[in-house]
Amino acid sequence: MTKQYAHFYRKLSDRTMLISTRVAPFFSFESLVIFVSTLCLFRYYMNRKWQFFKINGIPHDPPSIWNAGNIRGLNREGSYSDAFAGLRKRHGPIFGMYAGLEPVITICDTDMMRQIYTKQFRNFPDRTKLFNKLNGKDMNEALLPSKGTKWKRLRSALSPAFSASRTQQTTTIAIERCLDQTMNILHNIWLENREVSVQNLFSNLSLVAIVSVALGRNVDTQTPDGVGTQLTEAVRNLFYGGFTNPVGILSIIFPPCEIVFAKLGYSLLPTKSLGYIRSFTNTIVEDRLQEGGERHVDLLQLMLDAEVPESEITEKSMKGMTRGELLGNAMLMIGGGFNNTSNVMACLSHSLAFHPDIQAKLQVEIDEAYRAKGRFDYKTVKRLKYLDMCVNETMRLYPSILINSRVCRNDTVVNGLHIPKGITVQFPVYFLAHDPDYWDDPWEFKPDRMEDMTQIDDMMFQPFGAGPRNCIGMSFAEIEIKMAMCRILHIYSFEPCEDTPKPPLNMLFKLGMVLKQEFKLKIARR
Repeated sequence: MTKQYAHFYRKLSDRTMLISTRVAPFFSFESLVIFVSTLCLFRYYMNRKWQFFKINGIPHDPPSIWNAGNIRGLNREGSYSDAFAGLRKRHGPIFGMYAGLEPVITICDTDMMRQIYTKQFRNFPDRTKLFNKLNGKDMNEALLPSKGTKWKRLRSALSPAFSASRTQQTTTIAIERCLDQTMNILHNIWLENREVSVQNLFSNLSLVAIVSVALGRNVDTQTPDGVGTQLTEAVRNLFYGGFTNPVGILSIIFPPCEIVFAKLGYSLLPTKSLGYIRSFTNTIVEDRLQEGGERHVDLLQLMLDAEVPESEITEKSMKGMTRGELLGNAMLMIGGGFNNTSNVMACLSHSLAFHPDIQAKLQVEIDEAYRAKGRFDYKTVKRLKYLDMCVNETMRLYPSILINSRVCRNDTVVNGLHIPKGITVQFPVYFLAHDPDYWDDPWEFKPDRMEDMTQIDDMMFQPFGAGPRNCIGMSFAEIEIKMAMCRILHIYSFEPCEDTPKPPLNMLFKLGMVLKQEFKLKIARR
């Protein structure tokens, strides 16, 4: 027995020596010292970065590596709204959070928000420092991630396409044409006594509308069975990404990584979807250029008129747009016009299905408007007060963003708070829209609260942002939503199915707001 043990230990010793011989070059004493020293230096660097709020006297929860600073624990208290409510209760209306190593000042004070958005906009012109370079080559050139002079140049080129006069002139006809097909689909669904997936119905409608209005192209995305086309699925996939992949996490914890990943061509958006949308958009641009002298009245024509060679664009340029910027902004309009408007329509139809009294009251207003005019045009839907109240309440209950943010360009003092240059300030839009200290029954659908908008603080309810960097397409989005609901509710009513989730709906915040689960509704002919 002793010999057997001796033999076993001899073999084990020989194998251990062999492994140590092979591994030794990689784990020498010098290597171990370098490795441990690097860890200690990085930990020291993290601790230095995490002293910002303590030095500046801003209350905050202790950061940790496990929580990526503070952001990973945001949804631990039940919901994002609960998390921000808890933070405000512990620390007051101004508190700090670490996004990885980056300090972010959260502001719930409405007067300070108003100053940052508008009065001191020159000191807070940019949205965010994170993820401006990880949207794909073309989308990096779009309006949303742009900064400084470039943002001003792009905004001035795009704004005329979304003016009230242009919207009234071109949008109504295009949306009416798109809605004709929607109504045919709903008629067939009603004849066959089928349930309708409102997410698919409205996302298909939103996509065909924005492509028609902005790019002047009629596309067939509204399928009889409600299943999305390849274009619909490509655009939808853009919003189901998130920041929780390794690239996003490393960029949050160590921001310089974003530059490295951008050089390597990484994107937080799905590469396949981006490629398909770029090809689709580029084909429309090339077709337009082949038309020669024919001119259109749409966003694409405005961008083509503003196009200049890239060599003519400098950091101080206030006019012009490169081909890359043109493609990026066309892709941005497709994505932005698709997700937010379709979500509002889906959520509004769900709320009306569970509140038949509100739905009936809205239908009375819609019917009276139709009898007076005989159609639903721009001016008609703009005058519908109760419809406006229902849409606003839906956008309050289901905001399209979790937070809004601005980056401080110069050392600034706002209401006594010193904000150093380069620091990001954020406003918890989702929480403010559900703040129980401001809203009665914040999770209930109550359109009557929106009757007098002069009594609603525009910082507590900011569905399209605020200040000069608000949503450029808000007028188009509102008209599309209102025209769609008028056409549908004039003929049909929404009713819940047995398995339709009860309100309020659960939302997921990815790269955009998305509904946590798909649902269907019944439609009844009036």
